[in-house]
Amino acid sequence: MRIKELLELLWETHRGSLLLLGALLTLNILLFVSLGQFIVPTVVEEETRYLKRQTEVRQLLRNQGGNAETPEQLYVLASQDVSKFEQSIPEYRDFTALIEELLVLSNRAHLNITQISYSSEGFKKSPLLKFNLNFSVAGNYEQVKNFIHSLEQSNRLISIKQISLQSVEGDAVKLGLSLETLFWPGSRES
Repeated sequence: MRIKELLELLWETHRGSLLLLGALLTLNILLFVSLGQFIVPTVVEEETRYLKRQTEVRQLLRNQGGNAETPEQLYVLASQDVSKFEQSIPEYRDFTALIEELLVLSNRAHLNITQISYSSEGFKKSPLLKFNLNFSVAGNYEQVKNFIHSLEQSNRLISIKQISLQSVEGDAVKLGLSLETLFWPGSRES
């Protein structure tokens, strides 16, 4: 009898709270049933459809020769490319090594560089320095061709911006070159 009296006392003193608790419990049960019956199957169906379409797109990219890499993989590859690019750019203190390399390459092709003019400027919105170098050499066509080939095979990042070729005495030609290259202005560690 004690439990019945306790429940009656609880009902009389906290009737509003018990009704609210009952309503919330009923609402919770209704939401659980609707979630299990309607919402979860719809989400599963949409997820399955999305995964199927994603697989189709990847297959289509593979068939067309494209890469089906994730954005994260593309970001890592791009970061690696930028790192390789930055490592291939020498510091400004190596500028004389570039001049020396040009002289050695011309000497190997049996050509003679007598004067190199250069100018430098900032490179776009980066800390890099862009150097423009201009010079000319004279020799036969084969020597000039070998010199240009050796420039193209250089490990340095050298862009040939302009080439001019003029005929001079006999079978000799004069090659005018305008090159562009990049340097770090100081030490990379700073």
